[in-house]
Amino acid sequence: MKEKIGMWLDLGIGSLNYILINYALSNMAMLFRSHWLFILFFASEIWVVERYWRMVREKTGRRWLSTMLVIGCYLIHIGILYVVGRVVGTVVPFCQG
Repeated sequence: MKEKIGMWLDLGIGSLNYILINYALSNMAMLFRSHWLFILFFASEIWVVERYWRMVREKTGRRWLSTMLVIGCYLIHIGILYVVGRVVGTVVPFCQG
């Protein structure tokens, strides 16, 4: 019983972490949409999705559950982008010398 609770707690924390990291990476990708760094942040988003899917599959042992969790978390991520919005601004260098 404790193992199942620990697994679901780990999945919940991992899912929240995935959503927040994906939100931050999406904001950075949109901020750099006309710069070559866009590729870096977009590739990082894909890498985070793959790592999260693999973690969920290893914890649960079920592909369909991991796929459903990835889809659900991605929809939550899109919902946060819709409700909260994205970061708007310009890139400012740290040292202006």
